[in-house]
Amino acid sequence: MAGPLAEGRPAQRVALRRVRIGGFDFTEGIHPADSFIPWHSHPHPTICFVLDGTFTEISAGNTVDCGPATVKFMPAGERHCDRFDRGAARGLLVEIDGGEVASLRPYAAVLDHRTHYYGGEVAGLAFRLHRELYRMDDAAPLAVEGLMLELVALASRRTGETAMYRTARWLTAARDVIAAGLGGHLGVTGVAAAVGVHPVTLARGFRRRYGCTMGEYVRQLRLERAMEQLRTTRASLGTIAAANGFADQSHFSNLFRRRVGLSPSRYRRLIVS
Repeated sequence: MAGPLAEGRPAQRVALRRVRIGGFDFTEGIHPADSFIPWHSHPHPTICFVLDGTFTEISAGNTVDCGPATVKFMPAGERHCDRFDRGAARGLLVEIDGGEVASLRPYAAVLDHRTHYYGGEVAGLAFRLHRELYRMDDAAPLAVEGLMLELVALASRRTGETAMYRTARWLTAARDVIAAGLGGHLGVTGVAAAVGVHPVTLARGFRRRYGCTMGEYVRQLRLERAMEQLRTTRASLGTIAAANGFADQSHFSNLFRRRVGLSPSRYRRLIVS
């Protein structure tokens, strides 16, 4: 199992924040570039929400690229390793204690499956959860626990819905077409023709597999690129907005704030400092 970790150094996570609420332990941290986490497992189910950066996870012969707005579920005892070979990555790790797992399990099938969601409603709840962890007023613990339960419930519903689409090659091909920057120009019909399926099949399958429409996916990719530029360049917000296909700086800022819970300027100050 040493192959995927031949290069780099063991990751030393920089913990930015640790909070325990109910049966959930939340740790926000940054993993440095060119590092890795060796093969390991957790005694209880975990949820990882990627806030910034991209890393690669290897588990049971499968490789998953985890970028911003990915929400990843890992069951107890599942061996996996993580490779940070695309720059630093910041994420929120949620560890669920044994007592909480026992009470949730009858209603939370997702805790027993290795799966991940990209964008959509699941990521939207995770962003709201992260925002509440920073507010931490008198009502925040109640809000955080409620959002956690809602997130697990929503993901559990989606687990059954997405199973039939996980191995569909045309879905992977459609995602590649969009990632190449063509999705916004081709539209659903054009992408469907490119991958050889009916547009209705593509639209339905894409939403069930990735938890969002193709349009939402395109916007999320644009936000990812903008987040990277906020973190790694000194470009103005207007320049970043124009470079990533937003109508103007106001449109970019409003969408960024709704999705991330912070203004682009505040996000830049937090991640760069």
